[in-house]
Amino acid sequence: MESFFAHNLQLIVLLVASLWAGVLNTLAGGGSFLSLPILLPLLQARGYSSVSAQSTNIVALWPGQWSSIAVFRHDLREHGHRIVALALASLVGGLVGAWLLLLTPNQRFLHLLPWLMLFAAVMFFVSEWLGRWAARHRAAHVSEFWLVAGMTVVSAYVGYFGAGGGFLVMALLAVCGIREMREMIALKTVNGLVSIGIAVVWFVAHGRIAWNVCVEMAVLATVGGYLAAHSSKRMNPLWMRRFVSFIGFATAAWFFWRDYSH
Repeated sequence: MESFFAHNLQLIVLLVASLWAGVLNTLAGGGSFLSLPILLPLLQARGYSSVSAQSTNIVALWPGQWSSIAVFRHDLREHGHRIVALALASLVGGLVGAWLLLLTPNQRFLHLLPWLMLFAAVMFFVSEWLGRWAARHRAAHVSEFWLVAGMTVVSAYVGYFGAGGGFLVMALLAVCGIREMREMIALKTVNGLVSIGIAVVWFVAHGRIAWNVCVEMAVLATVGGYLAAHSSKRMNPLWMRRFVSFIGFATAAWFFWRDYSH
């Protein structure tokens, strides 16, 4: 009875984390900081590998991108001429990242996980400084080649791990001269739709998804993304990044402790 209660409590916590992961992914990125630390032990207890847990996490959080793109569609009008090129770059990069994830042995991914979390947390932590640097070094005209090339590289990281990828996309856009925050969030969302979308297809085709929790997570992440998109004008992005950074460092520390204490 106690084990049954503990299992269901863990599932409830995971679903609540999925809702807030959808919120964070829309506003600042880093939703995986909340969902993956809860999902991983839950699925490992059911016999799934760490790579399958990461694949499930990516698939579950992806639908949240759809709910927010409907809100940001008007902000994409200024960038209609480059959306196809950026989408193709996101597609190629996301596929490479997904392919590399399924090639990674389970134990190696477990050892990589704390470092991936730490990298993402550091990216969030330095985002304020990088934002000021990008503002001083914005190009007068967007360099389409470097924008597309950079998007391909960042998308490979998104397809492999995801956490922190949204900020990397926004930093790339800022350096290439895109100024409006809502336009940056909108283009980040397009990148997430495509780069994570192709990864979703790859993971599903290879049977690496724990569907018994994935569907519930996806529904709540979508609700969170939709609510966050409508509230984005009232949110302070600086404080959101600081909040996500705190969660990221705490999560990375937990994974380091988990990895090196065994």
